[in-house]
Amino acid sequence: TAVHVVDDEIIPYSSLIDIEHLEETTDGNLTFEFIEPFKKFRVTFKGPRHEVKIAYDALFPAFDYGKRDEGDSNKALSVRHYRQALIARGTLTKDGETRAIECVCDRDHTWGYRDEGMLTGWNWVGAYFPARTVNFNRILVREHAFAAGYVSTAEGNTRVSRLEVEDTQFVNEAPVSAVYTGYDREGRILARLKTDMFSRLCLPMQDKENMIIYENFVEFTDLETGEKGHGVDEYLLNPNEPYHENPGVSID
Repeated sequence: TAVHVVDDEIIPYSSLIDIEHLEETTDGNLTFEFIEPFKKFRVTFKGPRHEVKIAYDALFPAFDYGKRDEGDSNKALSVRHYRQALIARGTLTKDGETRAIECVCDRDHTWGYRDEGMLTGWNWVGAYFPARTVNFNRILVREHAFAAGYVSTAEGNTRVSRLEVEDTQFVNEAPVSAVYTGYDREGRILARLKTDMFSRLCLPMQDKENMIIYENFVEFTDLETGEKGHGVDEYLLNPNEPYHENPGVSID
């Protein structure tokens, strides 16, 4: 699956691909190449209206969340998950015009069992600064919240053990901004981030009535340092469950 937003046009692509070789997976249009595990990757796409060629190089070491098993007897989530900051370099060609791409991004890999219909919602934050990346996430299951995340630098990864969410703002029932504060195990603030949305991608969930993922593209401000960054502030909202900013937050 690929979803590209080009000149405010949302261009989705989906295909079922048999995985025969882990080093390269392709259907002839969309190709994933794993050149060196956790080091180098390449993605190419040839569509009817645009082409993309991007090479990815590891920026910081991958962070392994470990096994996450959350929910009650009506299981909502049981997954393994890792994430890694990368440098993306490549090109996008559309209407005969080729544009250069160079930015910081994440490779985000989750596998296991997940029933979004059992969830109240979630927050996933990926913030990119010149010398670090900040990842916060929070799973809401009724009145409970399960928080995790990490901060990556050249020195390594620091795990987030507690996350507070404040001042969530909605416009036409859709979230547009919030303030996130992440703490380490000793209670020290790792980052306090305010989001300001400049664009958005809405993804209704298949087979989940009225559930929507809001992919907000935002500018981040670290309220502790004043530093500016950019990235994604993602929300999953379940209209059948009330949204709580800070119910009981468990330690990861």
